[in-house]
Amino acid sequence: MEIFLKKVRARTLFTLLNPVRVEPLELGYLQAVSEAMGVEAYIVDDLFGFPEPQDIWPEAIVLTGYNTAEGEILKEADAYKKIYPEAKIIVGGVHVELNRESFQTHPIDFVIHSQDLTVFQKVLEFIRGDIKEIPCAGVDVRRLAADGSDAWCEGTRLTVKTPQKIKPTRLLTGHGVNRTRYLDKEKIALVKNRMGCPYSCDFCYCKLINDGVQVKGDYQQMLREVKEAPAKYHWVVDDVFLASRQEALDYIKAYGELTQEEGEMAIKLIAYLRADFLAQESDLLGKLKECGLDEVIVGFEATENRELEEYNKLTDALDYPKVIELLKENDIDLTALFMVRPDYSLADFKRLNRFIAKNRLSVYTISILTPIKGTRNYEDKKSQLLTEDPRKFDFLHRVLPSKLPKAVFYLLFYGLHWRLLKSRRIHAYLGQLFAHSRLTRKIVPLSADASR
Repeated sequence: MEIFLKKVRARTLFTLLNPVRVEPLELGYLQAVSEAMGVEAYIVDDLFGFPEPQDIWPEAIVLTGYNTAEGEILKEADAYKKIYPEAKIIVGGVHVELNRESFQTHPIDFVIHSQDLTVFQKVLEFIRGDIKEIPCAGVDVRRLAADGSDAWCEGTRLTVKTPQKIKPTRLLTGHGVNRTRYLDKEKIALVKNRMGCPYSCDFCYCKLINDGVQVKGDYQQMLREVKEAPAKYHWVVDDVFLASRQEALDYIKAYGELTQEEGEMAIKLIAYLRADFLAQESDLLGKLKECGLDEVIVGFEATENRELEEYNKLTDALDYPKVIELLKENDIDLTALFMVRPDYSLADFKRLNRFIAKNRLSVYTISILTPIKGTRNYEDKKSQLLTEDPRKFDFLHRVLPSKLPKAVFYLLFYGLHWRLLKSRRIHAYLGQLFAHSRLTRKIVPLSADASR
């Protein structure tokens, strides 16, 4: 049995320069499940130059993608069904998990809406003929009704409650790592240790993943995976890497034990941490730096507590300057995340600009507060939406009416980014981008066989 695993990517403003270019980690997990079953799984990803292998007629094609790629996933499902009419089309991923009904269309045969990898395994067993029926949990199945129309058999929700032991394949990491980046940091591998998020910020969909059930993995197992993944930097893509002092101590202990067993580890981690954690556990930052923490991504979101309270963020904006200085003192890089709301006034934009300047932030991102499809916030705001085009929900477009005129809003929004041009790291990134653009003209794309 042979299958394709494809990451569908939509072209957005963010992809024009691709400041963040990373492997499709979820496909590594699916490939590992497939290989354990004796199924040959080929990863297809246009970003990394892996096309569909020629002369292979897959029995199944799996499509995943971000919220911005919803329309592209549906188009590709239709296109693949025409090219490979006998192949079963499977869709899955976080966006599908929260919006299963949007993918119940004719070209698609299976809609997986659970994080449980055994669901994917059962679907493959069913397609291969190993089992006659799929357990009705975690997946919706398209069947043929008596009148010839599609009839969807909707599976019940299936929540993961314990860590899944399977590790992703790292073949694509090895072959594609030279094409990955996080701004000026190159050769990035992704690592995941936690499912779900222990916090409940109103603007975020992470709290809805896995039905809100958080599952934390083992730090020593994560560190072993880091050691095995061939990369210079490892990005821990958990919604929050360390959520408490005890978790930080557990990580430090795991690092020490593994170092004692296997020798020193020269690792550099990029991870999401909260400002309140950094402020409260500041005495641990030096040790975390010694244990591989190289850069933290911190969601400051806003600079006033009034706004943070509306987001249910549970952080204190008065701590932010202290957090920024603590990271500098411990030589830990920072990417600061902010949001601007559609109802921002000129004074609000000025206040954010002053904060960035006063605290000498060199790397930051600013998003436009955007309701994400599949959340209650999206349903509440649906009647106010200016567009339903998924590609516009990239946090760089105004999808709700703004208080300021459209042109003024965008001028002020993009004006907040000009300070980035002074950043040493941004200069390094742009230099690398120019160098790679010249080099890639001489490189022959990797063959699809390299993804296996």
